[in-house]
Amino acid sequence: MLIHRCAILMLFTAVVPVVRAEDRVGEAQEVADRVLQLATAHQHWQTGQYDAAGNAYRNALAGDELSPEERTNATIGLSRALESQGLWDLATDTVRKRIEQTPDVAALHGRLAELMFRQGDFDAATKSIDAALAIDEEHPTARLTQAHILAETGELDEALSEYRWFVRYYNRQQPTDAETLMLVAEGSLQYARWKSVSSIFNFVINTLCPDALKNDPNCWQAAHLSGVVLLEKYNRPQALTELEAALKINPNAAEVLTSLGDASLQDSAVDEALDFAKRALAINPRLPAALRLAAEVSLASGDLSATMTFVEQALAINPHDQRTLALQASVFLLEDGVPAAKALSELLSGERIEELRNDKSAGEGTRFAKLWRELIAASPKPGVFLARIGDTLDSRRKFAAAEVCYRRAIEVMPQLAAPRTELGMLLMRTGKLDEAAEMLEAAFKADPYHVRVSNMRKVMRQLDEYDVITSDHFVIRVPADQRILGEEMSRYLESIYDELTEQYGYEPETRTQFEVYGTASGQSAHQWFSARMVGLPWIQTIGASTGMIVAMASPYDLEEPFNWARVVRHEFVHILTLQQTDFNIPHWYTEALAVRSEGNTPESWDGLLLERVPAGEVFTLDDINTGFTRPEKPTDWDMAYCQSWLYSEYLVENYGEESLIKLVNSYQYGQSTEDAIADVCDVSLAEFERGYSEYLNDYVAEIRRTRVAPSPSLEVATARWKENSDDRDAWADVAWAMWQEGDKAKAREMAQEIYALDPRQPLAVAILAETQLDEEKTDEAAILLLPAFDGDNPHPAIFEQLLNLNIADKDWPAALDLAELALKNWPREPRFVRGLAVMLLHMNADLEGDEGRLVEALSTIAELDADDGLVRKKLATMAADAEDWPTAIHWAEEALHCDVRDVDMHRLLAKAYEQTGDSEAAARHTAYTERLEQSPER
Repeated sequence: MLIHRCAILMLFTAVVPVVRAEDRVGEAQEVADRVLQLATAHQHWQTGQYDAAGNAYRNALAGDELSPEERTNATIGLSRALESQGLWDLATDTVRKRIEQTPDVAALHGRLAELMFRQGDFDAATKSIDAALAIDEEHPTARLTQAHILAETGELDEALSEYRWFVRYYNRQQPTDAETLMLVAEGSLQYARWKSVSSIFNFVINTLCPDALKNDPNCWQAAHLSGVVLLEKYNRPQALTELEAALKINPNAAEVLTSLGDASLQDSAVDEALDFAKRALAINPRLPAALRLAAEVSLASGDLSATMTFVEQALAINPHDQRTLALQASVFLLEDGVPAAKALSELLSGERIEELRNDKSAGEGTRFAKLWRELIAASPKPGVFLARIGDTLDSRRKFAAAEVCYRRAIEVMPQLAAPRTELGMLLMRTGKLDEAAEMLEAAFKADPYHVRVSNMRKVMRQLDEYDVITSDHFVIRVPADQRILGEEMSRYLESIYDELTEQYGYEPETRTQFEVYGTASGQSAHQWFSARMVGLPWIQTIGASTGMIVAMASPYDLEEPFNWARVVRHEFVHILTLQQTDFNIPHWYTEALAVRSEGNTPESWDGLLLERVPAGEVFTLDDINTGFTRPEKPTDWDMAYCQSWLYSEYLVENYGEESLIKLVNSYQYGQSTEDAIADVCDVSLAEFERGYSEYLNDYVAEIRRTRVAPSPSLEVATARWKENSDDRDAWADVAWAMWQEGDKAKAREMAQEIYALDPRQPLAVAILAETQLDEEKTDEAAILLLPAFDGDNPHPAIFEQLLNLNIADKDWPAALDLAELALKNWPREPRFVRGLAVMLLHMNADLEGDEGRLVEALSTIAELDADDGLVRKKLATMAADAEDWPTAIHWAEEALHCDVRDVDMHRLLAKAYEQTGDSEAAARHTAYTERLEQSPER
């Protein structure tokens, strides 16, 4: 029995350890499965599979296997998946229910605080923060949310201390998990922004965010945060790289799509920004940042109703977000009227703030005043709100009111770098250079990585080195080696000052500043000009006005010369009309008047109208401004200028010259275009548009009579040919389009095939003839061209090649006859006008004093091309040879408007003015001649 008992005992002792090992293996497997389940759910969330993430978290929470810590993580994960879809109530309830079961978990209280803060319930968020910190005084989520609430409620010193806590926490704890690293990054960045600690920006972007991605390769938030910070600095290329990297990890990150939209809006790509907003809202229809983006796009488009719709949706989620409230306030101001700067300053003043906070009846009246009163009751230092309103007013060129908002933002919240930066830029736009220099220097110290600030400081250094030429009404700044340009510009502007100010009945209160930028320090003149206007290296024009100052690239330093007098006259009209109307004049009308003042319009506009009007691709007054601000096609910008000018022509033709100034006055009184047209023209806007449409069609018909119609593009020609492949003319259009676009071999092959079928097809013949002329085979070209010439129905391509043939043969009389015949068919076709001038110039020696035809041809070229200085120089020389001194002066002055360094023209003018008795002008041009002959300016 003893032995038996011992055996049994041995059996039990042998079996028990085996059972326990199996249990441990099973438990380990269960733990591994739970870890994998939660990790998979987390991965789904991070990669944008929100439904899958939610289902995975729900499945995990449905069982009893999770540990308390795992259940907490799953609850928080589920709430995040719900928030990512805009399901705020469900996300909040999920956390609350779990807190009811386990009230002693700091992470749950911290997450609830985060949710409540994002929904604008600061009191509830504060209670949750207190609960979290009572359990864990170093809980990062609770600490960060507490810092944000302190900032929102005006406790700025306390908020700064809380943001600084993250710097110290990192140094003390050295966390490595991605989630904590991102919280440290966000808190540290805010401290860096407020205290201008540039090293922290570097550390966050180059250390914390990469470390977060190492810990969690799906942590798109790291790349997103880097992109947002770079975008703040206007470092758009690197910002886009980071944002696109974030989107690659999570294609459904609505926050990233919103930031990409912000980047587009920063670059004035409004339609692109709208697309990003739509994509973000399709994923998360209740993401406040995406709703704000949609509102900002609508605001930029001038659709205040749509702006308010998106604002109200965002406020329904968080009624206390200063950024959203600023958009609401902007709409109120734009709809109800922007107060004068003095009145706005009084409303926003510190003394007024206390009055409004303590007296509930104060501030009654405008919607903006009521909103302001409600805001400061909760947030007495709303710097973000004020800065955002300043941005809106600045973009609408309400400079005085914007300046009030920026200055007040700096006063109430000096920690913010943005209002200081934007105020510096605004002061540059308004020509207050000394103040701007101080503000930009302060902005640079606060944020040395801000690209626009850095660029503008470089511009300031350039301006410091420029010569300054001051006259009664203008201040001209030019590079020292271009002083003659500045002097002549000043003289020209003074010569037109009385004419233009009398025409508009308005004089600027201060001297108007013109700045001319030349190539320097490895940057082109156009890059300096662009940096001056927007703080970035490229804008489309060569000259621009803020309404207070004018900047332009020097005509000396561009590949294509231009008539600088035309540009400065155009821009000074902007100065007058914008200031006179307090910037209420719409873009199209200030451009219409500016273009009209030039006298000449580009010859390319005729071809543009011939192409677009028959296709119905025209603007109306409802959408013409979009052609300037967000062109959809390459030709939209030019078409907007062209149509604006034609609207002014239509006004004069149908309502008299006086209607132009009456319309300016209407805008000065703040009228809309619809009301202004009704008052000035006594017709409805719809009736006005119908009349303009008829006028436009008649104008195009006249162009068609006098100009060669533009050839269809390769895309259009190919489409037409595909519709009817037997149509040889359509086939020839394709070959001609290829020829014009440089695909010579393919075009020539097509032309040969067409010629074999139809040896008189004009475009095929023209291609083959030009080929022969290029090889100097004039006889072969003649054999091709002469049978294809139809005197009753001539084709311009045949005309042109015959003209080239006669020029190649130096048969000037025949070429002259052809050019004159071509002009009978197309009187204003530039290539034939120039061809006639070339013939006449070659025959000039044999004209025997009859130079009238040459003068007429050259004058037509000058009318068609305001930037052609050589034609003007020739006309001046011919007039001087004929001792027609007034005419010589006219053309020589215009030639200098294209090249003020032309010594021959200065010398001619010195003589011409002497002959007409203007000794002062003669002396001036004599002095210019001597300076240019001895100066590097030449």
